[in-house]
Amino acid sequence: MFILLVALAACRRAEPGSPEATADAFAEAYFGRADQVRAKQFTAFGASKMLDDELNETRNVRGADFTPSDANLEVKLVRGERSARGERVRFDYAVNFHGGVEKHADIELARVDGEWKVVRVTVGDAPAPASS
Repeated sequence: MFILLVALAACRRAEPGSPEATADAFAEAYFGRADQVRAKQFTAFGASKMLDDELNETRNVRGADFTPSDANLEVKLVRGERSARGERVRFDYAVNFHGGVEKHADIELARVDGEWKVVRVTVGDAPAPASS
């Protein structure tokens, strides 16, 4: 059974088209559903290449009949506060997998053709330092 919980910072809903909404949609697709194809619609540049590489690497393992619902994930995502690096916006997500494993995803977004897109994703054991 697929379970995904998304806890937004300060219990606020993200405004459509905002960096928060884009980051949340990407995190849900990528971490919550293991759906690189869906996640890719929210990316550009290096993040798109990362997903293309992952799709190519997993094609033989997953097979033609694999769907994201086959992943059967139980994930809780918690978006941290927004930080900025120049014209880019960053969020740390605590990604809690069933069984107590926690990772942190540093998700960076930029405006591309007038829309917010995820351009870089780094996953580690601890939150990345905030940008100023």
